[in-house]
Amino acid sequence: MAVFAIYLFLLPESDSLQKRQKVGRMTLRILSGTPNRETRNAELLRDALIESEPRLDHPDITGDILCNLSLPRREIDLVLLYHDARHEKLQLKTPKGNPIHSFVLIIEVKQHSPDLIRFEGTRLLVRYDQLWSDATHQCDDQTWALKRYQKATYKGKKRRQPTFVQRAIWLPRAPSSAFDGVPANSSVPVHFSHLIWNGLVEGFVTNRGSIRTLVDHSDHPTLHSIETLRTIFTHRVSPTRLDLKRVNALTRTRFDAEKTAYIQNLGSGLLILRGRGGTGKTFALVQVALHLARQGKRSIILTYNHGLIADINRALRFIEEKDPTLELLPKLKTRYAFTQDIFRRTFGLMAEEAIKTIPDIGVREERRLSELMDYSKPIEHEYDFVLIDEGQDWEDKQRDLMFRLVGPEHVVVADGVDQFVGQSRCNWDLGGIPINRRHGLRASRRTKAATCQTVAEIARDLGLSDWDLLPDPDTHGGRFTVLVEPDARRAVERGLNILEDDQRQESSIKAVDNLVCLPSAKMAKGVNFSAIFDDAIELNARDSWRGFEEDDRRTYPLRDGQLRAIQYSSCRGMEGWTTICLGLDAFFEFQLRNPRIDVAGIEKSTREREGMFWKSKVDARIAQEAHLFAVNWLMIPLTRSIDHLVVHIADEDSELCGILRQVSQRLPGSIEWINRSAMPIK
Repeated sequence: MAVFAIYLFLLPESDSLQKRQKVGRMTLRILSGTPNRETRNAELLRDALIESEPRLDHPDITGDILCNLSLPRREIDLVLLYHDARHEKLQLKTPKGNPIHSFVLIIEVKQHSPDLIRFEGTRLLVRYDQLWSDATHQCDDQTWALKRYQKATYKGKKRRQPTFVQRAIWLPRAPSSAFDGVPANSSVPVHFSHLIWNGLVEGFVTNRGSIRTLVDHSDHPTLHSIETLRTIFTHRVSPTRLDLKRVNALTRTRFDAEKTAYIQNLGSGLLILRGRGGTGKTFALVQVALHLARQGKRSIILTYNHGLIADINRALRFIEEKDPTLELLPKLKTRYAFTQDIFRRTFGLMAEEAIKTIPDIGVREERRLSELMDYSKPIEHEYDFVLIDEGQDWEDKQRDLMFRLVGPEHVVVADGVDQFVGQSRCNWDLGGIPINRRHGLRASRRTKAATCQTVAEIARDLGLSDWDLLPDPDTHGGRFTVLVEPDARRAVERGLNILEDDQRQESSIKAVDNLVCLPSAKMAKGVNFSAIFDDAIELNARDSWRGFEEDDRRTYPLRDGQLRAIQYSSCRGMEGWTTICLGLDAFFEFQLRNPRIDVAGIEKSTREREGMFWKSKVDARIAQEAHLFAVNWLMIPLTRSIDHLVVHIADEDSELCGILRQVSQRLPGSIEWINRSAMPIK
């Protein structure tokens, strides 16, 4: 969405009166975008504040109003940044006499008539069509989103701390006289049609007797000034050439015959998209969601992967800029957050707060699902379609809730054939439900042909005899490199050097187009690849998107110089032009040692099949399932690359290294080997 800034200041004393009269009391500068409804709201806010407090019109006071601020997964109507550089004695005061130095304020604007507004306890609700929306909760969510965005790194792991955020809800078309009363203890102050400066700041939270949120100068390394916040909030994320190619493909409105058939039949039955890693399942989900948006349908894409959500949100931002008419872009949430939101909307905030007291996150999810499925009334929500990513790893109750909310005919499921990493595969194709299509995806839409063929050979040597991922005949080339290096620091540095060499050879590729996958310290037997990566980035003055940290993972990359890094557990659905898999042998060995398999279920099925001799068979079956579990996990990072896959091996005697050597000997030239002394550190 467009972002605007309105600067409140008085022209210097040397300017002529004629110029003052021409410009007026305030100067409006639109920094980007085109005017929209929030532009008018910003003008109304500016006029109301300056009229009620003329002293705001001062050269030492800066007030920026950001309109329709678009953040990852959130849009905020108005954000007011305020800074008064004068001595405390000269600063404006609240009605209680507290000096106002600086603040960050979110204003949620609701242009509803009083008939469409109601108070429930301490919360304000407004009605859209037939659904009541909790504006207070919406403002709470926006606050956390704004604070997360403030924490976005500005170089590598360097970040400034989020500021305190004041909040307000403004009802420009609703006079206070239209209501019997307003809850005095609401967490978000509510302001009516007659908004004035004193009324706005009276509800502010003070700290040590004053309102002071920002530092005076922008060079502070860890605290925000009004300049640093303005910079980050108005920063335009520029797409790379690879981003544009992806956006053009996603927004295509003409499809092949098979895709046209199931898109035309959306709403007639369950649509299942089934394929291995890299066949374009998530891509197809986004395409379906964009098609639904053009039809005026609301959809949500659900996954468990915050890294993938960040990637898709980045693409949606570029799509929104390319086609502003697409107003109903899909929302994205984790399946856990979605269930939590539906539960809170159905049973209320108090019920959700009670659920949060349960320590175990899995038990909390189970409780929400059980209560929702037992609820006798219709469950209100805003979506026409629900699109499921990695449906194979869902639980039966989660599936049943989706079917209850929108019906099977309004569900689209992406099922990863080889990407099953749960204890039991979820079956979406139940008997007795309408089916749109069971659509198989077999061709690789990500990895280039040569690399795809090498990965297929590895899969067969690992025991996946049914591996059927076909190379895309239109994508030639591709490289597969194995880097053997027992020293983790040298391995990271060598990997970064390979990335730089690849970027020099393909100048259109930026750092953000690449991907680094790494194991957790637990998986790598105490080796902290994340910390080593951070050190290497800082040592070489590089930049990064640190998807292994939650603060970074919730915000998509903002700069094309950011090299994306993610842990293996969160890499499903992601891709990189060059993808480096650090410590992949350690990751594979960890999955072999710690398989998440249903041992009790295996024992039961073996007993039923083998009878009294089941004990002699069960150990072999458990070992077989454990190996398959680890192999399925291994194939996920092996299918993340577009052009160049780099696999780091720390232990030459590992099982994975042996498999790679077998393939290399059988197919000379398919894998390039870089041994520990083959490439000097730059």
